[in-house]
Amino acid sequence: MINDDHSTSDYDSSESHSGASSYQNKRKRKASTRKNNSNNSQSLLREPVQSVFSGDAYPHTSSSHVIISPGALQDTLLEWYGTVQAIRGMPWRKPYNPYLGPEERSQRAYEIWVSEIMLQQTQVTTVIPYYMRWMEMYPTVRDLATADIDEVNALWKGLGYYSRASRLLAGAQKVVANYHGMLPVNARDLEANIPGIGRYSAGAIASIAYGEHVPILDGNVHRLLSRFLAVYAPPKAKATLDILWAAAAAMVDFNESRGSLSTGSTSELLKYPGDINQALIELGSTICRVRDPSCDACPLRPWCRAYELSRTGYMPAADIEDVCSFCEPLRETNVTTFPMKMNRKKPREELDIVNVIEWTSSMGERWFLMVRRPDRGKLLSPDMLSD
Repeated sequence: MINDDHSTSDYDSSESHSGASSYQNKRKRKASTRKNNSNNSQSLLREPVQSVFSGDAYPHTSSSHVIISPGALQDTLLEWYGTVQAIRGMPWRKPYNPYLGPEERSQRAYEIWVSEIMLQQTQVTTVIPYYMRWMEMYPTVRDLATADIDEVNALWKGLGYYSRASRLLAGAQKVVANYHGMLPVNARDLEANIPGIGRYSAGAIASIAYGEHVPILDGNVHRLLSRFLAVYAPPKAKATLDILWAAAAAMVDFNESRGSLSTGSTSELLKYPGDINQALIELGSTICRVRDPSCDACPLRPWCRAYELSRTGYMPAADIEDVCSFCEPLRETNVTTFPMKMNRKKPREELDIVNVIEWTSSMGERWFLMVRRPDRGKLLSPDMLSD
């Protein structure tokens, strides 16, 4: 899910170096800063930053792409998220309440499900009014299950990708028929049994509504974690996705030496996986943008591999037994170098011929032959069905 617009201005490095003396002084100040953060940074990433970027290669360890102990990251991220959670006015974004009953949690799951499907390939500002109208018309999954496809498409008109609406309807009907009107309470069952719910949507619903410790990886989080771990490899390759999904899973793993939700400690009880996942999405969407990322405002900057590499040319030293053979050679070390850019295929050119059948009566009335669009396929949108 890419749920926000992105600035088009280029990344602007605000730091420059002039002369060896100035460089050394700044390096000393940076070393002092890193020393203060050493306990946190070394607990999150396996090795300290120390190997030098040279030419088009940057030897580094494969373990530099692994989040070891996310406790400090979680705390910092949640503290930041608490300051921005309500800024964009998303009606589906509510504080997690662990005391809700089964019916109330299922209702939260429905609200999140609708918002996540609408947000696919659509900006937040566009989705909000559609979401409000949808919830007014179909406030519960049972209400949606009684609708017909024409009503749903009419309400969806303007959002595009109408198959999303039809899958919502089919999913609601299955939830009512097979699950007594209550969405499954875990990501595995959501993904396996509800039409239109994939791994990302299942993780979002299960973590936010039910508090399940499952990760999410949309376009925003993919970009954020690619930079955080300095992963430079084909972004859609299975190996790349495995690394990023593992990192996302580490971020919602609270079972470390500091304790877990079951310990009853105040610090841990304030941690919810849904909040972590929403914070990652928000950070990727508003701070770690495609272009012009606001690194100075990023709460995770002290541990960001891409940021460190862009400023110093340093990465974790490559042990011969742990050298990364996964990343491809780098020629630039800007933060926006990550994730790796893929060459887009040239658009295919097609010639389409359309026939319109018109009949004019003796009274001058004009009639057109219309054929209902198929239930499947991309031909004919509902916008073309009006007289």
